[in-house]
Amino acid sequence: MTSTINKSEQNKIPEKSEASPYPPLEGSEVMTWTVKAMPQITPRINLALGSITLIPLSIIIYGCCWADLAGKQNSYLDAGVVWLCMWLFFWRVVFHQKTVYHYRATEQGIEEKYYLHYPKHFRTFFKGFAIVFLVIVLCLIAVDPVFIWMLAGPGGMAIMASKSLITWENKITYGYFTWDRPNWIFIDRKRNMIVIKRRHNPSIPTDENYLCFELYLQKGQLDKVLSIVKTYAPANIEYEEGHWSDKVEIADMRSHLQEQGSP
Repeated sequence: MTSTINKSEQNKIPEKSEASPYPPLEGSEVMTWTVKAMPQITPRINLALGSITLIPLSIIIYGCCWADLAGKQNSYLDAGVVWLCMWLFFWRVVFHQKTVYHYRATEQGIEEKYYLHYPKHFRTFFKGFAIVFLVIVLCLIAVDPVFIWMLAGPGGMAIMASKSLITWENKITYGYFTWDRPNWIFIDRKRNMIVIKRRHNPSIPTDENYLCFELYLQKGQLDKVLSIVKTYAPANIEYEEGHWSDKVEIADMRSHLQEQGSP
């Protein structure tokens, strides 16, 4: 899912902006564009994130069904509800947050820079959110020492995540490729994106072999960018159309089988 952004959003970049570590691409500038899009999140990732909600749900169910026997029903219900709400917040706001992409196409290749689309005050919000979460955990442990066992599992991981939020910065990431590298172009018209990729060649070093460059496009821009790709990419390059999410799922399954030692 992509959307265009206005000039005020286009110029809104993180406060601490570092210069690109790569030299500017040579050649005449062919096209530039900026788009706000959500990176590919596969169903497998959503399934993993959604399964974590089973932990607070189990606490809520335990509080409703069995904790009343010990007179601690409200404590378990409160802990489960707070945990569930916080995780749903992280799932929606953090993991499903859109990214702002800036692209610049030249006769030599395409370069990009991208960063998460968060308002400037979100850094302060994340710090406050993390502090409040830590205070809630300490209060729950003070009310009922049984909750200290949470620190040995998911609760401890949540606290570590909260600490990372306190020092969080919206960093800018840079990347580029030159037209001589790709040998496979994948076109996803449904998601309005073009993937510039290089198939694996065992005779080439790894750092030169790998290439997977996703171009997120504005509405109605796909054919224009595709014509630029066809103009400057190698003549023998392979083109394919379909759903990129399906390709990502197949790649994930293949890597999983390789890890398991399957043929």
